[in-house]
Parts: sequence; C-alpha cells; structure tokens
Amino acid sequence: MKMPPTVHIRKEAFISLIFSVVDIFKKESFGFVLGYRPNKRRNYFLVTEFVPFANRNEKQFTGATWTRRTKQRFQRFQELISQLRLKYLGDFHSHPEFGGMICSTGLSDHDKAYMIKNGYDLEFIVGISSRRRGKAVWESMPDGSIKGSYDQFNIEVHVYTLVLREEDKDTEQERLQIVAPEAIKTLNRMHLRQ
Repeated sequence: MKMPPTVHIRKEAFISLIFSVVDIFKKESFGFVLGYRPNKRRNYFLVTEFVPFANRNEKQFTGATWTRRTKQRFQRFQELISQLRLKYLGDFHSHPEFGGMICSTGLSDHDKAYMIKNGYDLEFIVGISSRRRGKAVWESMPDGSIKGSYDQFNIEVHVYTLVLREEDKDTEQERLQIVAPEAIKTLNRMHLRQ
C-alpha cells in the first residue's frame, strides 16, 4: 500500500498563512494554495505560496462568499498562474471562533462537496480562537497538524485531501502530515520576543 503524501510548506508561505488568518479574525479568511504536486521522485506536495483572496462580505461573519466579480477575478488569477510552473493545489480558509464557541477544524460537508466539485488536491483548514493568557509553543502534532499561539490567538493548521474508497467508490477525507520545521522555529523565536 502506498504511503499518503506529506505536505511540505516553505517558511514564508506558512507565516503568511498565519498572518492572513489573524488579520481578519472573527471573519472567515479565504485564499489559494500554490506549489508543486508529488511526482515519481518525491512523495510530497510542496506549498510555496498561500495567496489571501479578499472576497469577504463585510456583513457576513460566518463564511466567505463568492460574488460574480470574485469569480471573474478568480478565473483571471487561474489563467495567470497556468502560465507558471506553480500549480493551483487548492484553497485555505479559517474556522474562527463564533460567540466564544471554538469551531471544528475538520472538513464540513460543504468543504468536501466544494473539493469534489472543483477537483482540488488540498484543503487547508485553520482554526483560530482567542487566547486568554500565556503562550503555546508551535509544534507538529501526532494527527499531522501544526498548532501554537500568535499574539492573543490559538491557531491550528490542518490539511486534507480526498481519497477514493475501493469498496464503494465514495470519497472520504484524509488528513495529511504537515512538514514545516523552519516555520515552527521562526514562530517559536517570535514568541521569545513577545
């Protein structure tokens, strides 16, 4: 049985992901994931860029919305990156706390349907909630995620892919291992300065 691929993230990309989620805390952030797919020589995705996409409806706190204008900008963006060697790997979005309730960092049915419809390789879910006191060091977790704190926020980063089950030809979500040692070191050094 083939091992599932891991997801390697460049330091600068990971830190930009964290900042884009913190920047609009309480609202759902959204953006694109760019990089390289696994190949015969390496069994991992390499994420080189997280591109935040300003598509949020200022009156809507619980989700990112697509307008006709947003869809047109997205199509132009896809045309632009198709000329590069980078590949569009999928999306990221945050699940911020809502009314003091910490949201799940799993794929919702809507997230899964969206991935199937668009044929994405990866979906990053970033859980973010308020932190009352103290700091949490950044670390890789046994479930494949990375978590820690920045400023007054707790942050958890998860990445999913969909796999086809042989027995019933249905898809199921699979959580992948994130590998970002340089980003973890940098974020932990930032803790020392806070």
